[in-house]
Amino acid sequence: MLPTVDGRPAAVLAVAFVAAACSAGSGELPETRTAPQEPPVEADGSTQPVASAVVHRVSPRLLGTEWERIPTSSRVIALTFDACGDDRGAAPILQTLVREQVPATFFLCGQWVDRYPGTARRIAASHAVGNHTRTHPHLTPLSDARVRDEIVGGATAIRRATKADPAPLFRFPYGDRNARTIAVVNGMGYGAIRWTVDTLGWQGAAAGRSAASVRARVLDAARPGAIVLMHLGAANDGTTLDASALPGVISALRGRGYRFVDLFRFAAVYRQTVDDRSPRFTAEPGWVGGARASAFGSTFRYAQPAAHPAPARFRVLVPQTSTYRVSAWWPAGTRNNAATPFVVETVAGPRVVRVDQRRNGGSWVSLGVFPLQAGDRPSVRVSRVAPGRGVVVADAVRTATP
Repeated sequence: MLPTVDGRPAAVLAVAFVAAACSAGSGELPETRTAPQEPPVEADGSTQPVASAVVHRVSPRLLGTEWERIPTSSRVIALTFDACGDDRGAAPILQTLVREQVPATFFLCGQWVDRYPGTARRIAASHAVGNHTRTHPHLTPLSDARVRDEIVGGATAIRRATKADPAPLFRFPYGDRNARTIAVVNGMGYGAIRWTVDTLGWQGAAAGRSAASVRARVLDAARPGAIVLMHLGAANDGTTLDASALPGVISALRGRGYRFVDLFRFAAVYRQTVDDRSPRFTAEPGWVGGARASAFGSTFRYAQPAAHPAPARFRVLVPQTSTYRVSAWWPAGTRNNAATPFVVETVAGPRVVRVDQRRNGGSWVSLGVFPLQAGDRPSVRVSRVAPGRGVVVADAVRTATP
């Protein structure tokens, strides 16, 4: 008997991590660590389906204000790093974050990105990035037009080097802001992110700071939703105390029951829907077009199971490396497959989610929440390697902030 939640049969049968060495284009993807789960059926809220629609804007909670902490009661903390000087702390910081599997948010200056494009690309491939202006000036003395120029200059450099869109994350240089400059920032599609605590590691050992003092300042300020300000560059004396303290900071916060989050998922409202009518949808030979009232936009594609994937692909524009909820829509049908494989391309590699397409047709069904890398590429595909005789169906996919 299938598991149920609130009386509904579970549609998702298994989630699997796929070895990086496995080719996505040949053979059946091996599945391990299966985890039956019941996805929530989500209401789209739209009455006129669009073949490829994107919503990307700042959360209304960030308009007219500046966050010193994430508005949440969950025991989460956001580690943030400003980059406008050099990049001497970048390598050890990135190594620590990878080793500890911790997401973070990096606020980059445009001139820093121009100087260190390779480092910027490595950051954006694994973490959320925000706009920290082009040249790091005090913004309150500047005219609205010059403030906009700084924001545009920072965003242009970040997009050019990393292909990531820094919106809606913005941090004022020196924390220097007022109601006018916050309004300008909001008008350009950004929300202002301050911090709960500055580690002061940027002052260096010569100013009496140390890795121990950095750690102590973070722990003293730890609370649900805290935003920690650290820096990638070295202090004037050459020390990189934030990099040195980071492993201990992560360990100590985990010891207190905190987990780590990036800021994009809280600050952004993002949703993209791609269906079979979109130029972002492609299908290999063997897929047939169909029409049904319960399909998203009335049309869909289907195929018989096969020994090779020959997938249908949905190309998704992912603005930031962050976590996203991926959902799928298919028309109701008793002849649909009971274990259709959806393959989601995550930061860690392909993950397979098998769904029972005989159930929950005509509604959005969550495949799960996944870490996706910034870029414009096929992020979700439907494979034909499925058991039984039921047809596998490719109709619509939605990617959204969770």
